[in-house]
Amino acid sequence: MISSNNGRRKTTAFNKAGKIKYTAAPRRKSRLRVKFPILVFALVFGYLVISLSGEINKLNAMRHSVTELEQEIEILQNRNEELHKMLKSMESKEYIEHVAREKLGLVKPGESLIVPVEEQGEKEGYKIRDHNIKD
Repeated sequence: MISSNNGRRKTTAFNKAGKIKYTAAPRRKSRLRVKFPILVFALVFGYLVISLSGEINKLNAMRHSVTELEQEIEILQNRNEELHKMLKSMESKEYIEHVAREKLGLVKPGESLIVPVEEQGEKEGYKIRDHNIKD
């Protein structure tokens, strides 16, 4: 009788009763079976490295932009403080009086304003402006 052993070599062994026992010899592992898990592991590892490197680059770019934004916030906070100080000084009576005198040409009652006048062909002179005199 011919039996198929599927490429396995049969060995002869005896059991406890003394009868012949046929067992298959251990299979040799093919190189393909050993390399396949390594290949799968290498591919998965490569994929993870590539995907994580992209995420790390995004993270570094975000950190850089956060640093720039923090610097910009600090600059704007300093500017805001300066503007608050300027606003407080503009609300003072001294500043209002200064602007009224310099920019608007206003005088207090009883004061006279002297304004330099430039006329063509003449030397520079001064014009006295009194709040009681109409021009």
